[in-house]
Amino acid sequence: MKRIRLRVSLVTVAFVLLVAGGWWYFWPTNLGGSTKYVITHGTSMEPRFHSGDLAIVRPSSEYKVGQIVAYWSTLLHTVVLHRIHAIQGNTYLFKGDNNDFIDPIHPTRAELLGKLWLHVPRAGLWLEYLHVPAVAAAICALVGLSLLFGFGEQQRRRKRRRKGAQGSVFQRASLVNTTPDHGSGPRINYGAFLTASAVAVAVFAVLGLIAFTRPADKPGTATNPYTQQATFGYSATAPVGPVYPTGTVHTGEPIFLSQVRELGVHVKYQFVSTAPHSIVGTEKVVLVLTGQTGWSRTIVLTPTTHFTGDHTNTTVMLDMHHIEALLAKVGALTGLPTTGYTISIEPRVHVTGSVAARPLDLTFDPAMNFQLGASQLLSEGASDTGASTNSGSAAGVTAKRAGNVGTPTTLPATVSALGVYIRISLLRWLSIVGLMIAAAATVFLYLRKRSETFEESVKIQSQHGHLIVPIVAGEDLGWPPVDVPNIKALVRLAESGQRLILHNRSGDVDTYMVNDEGTVYRYQVRSSKVVWGEWTDAPVPVDHAADAAEAA
Repeated sequence: MKRIRLRVSLVTVAFVLLVAGGWWYFWPTNLGGSTKYVITHGTSMEPRFHSGDLAIVRPSSEYKVGQIVAYWSTLLHTVVLHRIHAIQGNTYLFKGDNNDFIDPIHPTRAELLGKLWLHVPRAGLWLEYLHVPAVAAAICALVGLSLLFGFGEQQRRRKRRRKGAQGSVFQRASLVNTTPDHGSGPRINYGAFLTASAVAVAVFAVLGLIAFTRPADKPGTATNPYTQQATFGYSATAPVGPVYPTGTVHTGEPIFLSQVRELGVHVKYQFVSTAPHSIVGTEKVVLVLTGQTGWSRTIVLTPTTHFTGDHTNTTVMLDMHHIEALLAKVGALTGLPTTGYTISIEPRVHVTGSVAARPLDLTFDPAMNFQLGASQLLSEGASDTGASTNSGSAAGVTAKRAGNVGTPTTLPATVSALGVYIRISLLRWLSIVGLMIAAAATVFLYLRKRSETFEESVKIQSQHGHLIVPIVAGEDLGWPPVDVPNIKALVRLAESGQRLILHNRSGDVDTYMVNDEGTVYRYQVRSSKVVWGEWTDAPVPVDHAADAAEAA
């Protein structure tokens, strides 16, 4: 009894948790939940979504570029399911995967309904049937009838139990067995396992249907990154002395104008990509002088030169006497000081070619900057007018600009469930292996259940156990037995006379008896046997005359 109560408690707790989880994840928003069911229409999200698919979306604390999100369109007055293309402050830009334009409506954070949580292909068509009045009425009628008949059957069972509890028992108390029935120890419920394995077969069959009705691959775009980088350095000769003991100046060392009159600036351009590429280009190096008032002058140091390949090296010389003389003349004419100018060495690179067989046409305009002081030329590192990353070391300063080229490719298709994306190819293998294992388990459990001894007795006990009392006496009870054709007839006799059914197991025969005012009604079942290689569950008729002759 304690075990039964424990099982009931565990089942109740599991059921409550299951209902709570189902409410939390699947209860729709129009009924107070947080889940939105969206039936897709149109072709804007092909090839991933098609008309009639069901998309289940749930609110998220964070939305990122690339996620598929549902929002309310004030222009179309309906829910739109598209992919986030960009985020601008509190507004989101959306675009359909199959569209070549951005959605005209830019919803705010409050107008987002949720991101994609589960995608069920073609399920939206079945869900739309529920909105048909005739279908909805039929479903309600079936549910109502099921509840009605279920309640009626429950009431009838309660009445039978009360009658059985109030009925009289045999007067011969010595016949009643107060110990467990013979062979009624713990049994493996093969029927429950068989049901579970059959459900597993159905589940894996559905997974296989989903996996094999969808393509294993989908068109996609492979990104082939590349980087343009320019590495700058400088060197000069100077008088050997306490300032420059070796008589040379290298990148990173201070440049004193009294010691250095000519500065060599080295520029190394390189195009880097792991993808196959073919590059040609041009380079022109200019000197740009910029004053604090906005005055600027550009001087060409090297004319436009062509190069082939993904790199080129150039060295230009800065004549500091010439630069100081030019700035002194500008100062004399404008009254500006000759210090505080920025000196920039700018290689202007234009490359064409291909990366991963895709055409390429790029420009790159990095710069190495110096600040001109009264007695020193200070290096300020490298810069780039575009999106770039800069770094410096003793070997030089580098400006980088990254990009990528997209090429059509084939990507593995996936299906999402509970926020987890599974490849279609993997899902196919899982469905095949799972189906084979579940099918083998179903066959094994079916044959095992068919071979179970006293299978009909197990059914009788499960259906009419509230009326059955086990006894230890044999068949000779002093009453002439009357055999009935089936257990149902014996149950009707017990219920009509408010009697209990006595059960005795002797060898391979189960005997069920009801004493109705001195007349014993009996139904006997033999254990299941193999007949000519075939399984049979039918009760084998008991030859009482043969049993009596054998006993004599």
